[in-house]
Amino acid sequence: MNDPMLAIIDAPKVHGSSLNRIPDLQDNIDNVRTEFHNKPEVCHKLAEHIIYLRRNIDVPYHTAHLFQILESYRAVILQHYNVRWMLSICDTIVDVAPATRSAIAMNIVQCINGCNLHNTLLVNAVDGGLQPQKLGQELKVPTWGGMVTADTVNGDMIYNMMCRLDKVVAKDELLFDIWKAIKDIGRMEHDVPMNHVCKFNNNPHMRLFFQ
Repeated sequence: MNDPMLAIIDAPKVHGSSLNRIPDLQDNIDNVRTEFHNKPEVCHKLAEHIIYLRRNIDVPYHTAHLFQILESYRAVILQHYNVRWMLSICDTIVDVAPATRSAIAMNIVQCINGCNLHNTLLVNAVDGGLQPQKLGQELKVPTWGGMVTADTVNGDMIYNMMCRLDKVVAKDELLFDIWKAIKDIGRMEHDVPMNHVCKFNNNPHMRLFFQ
């Protein structure tokens, strides 16, 4: 018996990736499908559950199906997902999983986003120094594994990562107090490169690295 989850998607192939959220839910789901051209249907189905969870829609239902797919089709997903989509899995696990698994996933998120931020700094640097005029432009340079440098003007990757980190650390009162004290200092330090990266965002609430 053929498994419909393993049917190959014959969606129009597009250049580039759907890196920005589309306001309409179904348009977002349909647009993402084009990224999985010539890949098994389960790749898009998992992405669909991730999209619902990012919008906080029917969270228990989509959480259960997310982990069911990862349990039943893990090898297929890992074979066909690029780094960007595997990171999306980890982001979502941070959001919906119990404390221990959420914290473990957060380590992966910070490591990979750290690589992305380092690439962003390299692209926007000359002779070891940052170029603020470049940081203020909407510049996305492909790096590796389907990733691109951080969008310093309209992007939300840095902000979302730091919000997730706050959520994870808040589960331990002692560590949260330490984290808040570190952030208080970090917000005032002009030498923290990420402060320079974030200040160009068009969204005022995303202009700080240490939220």
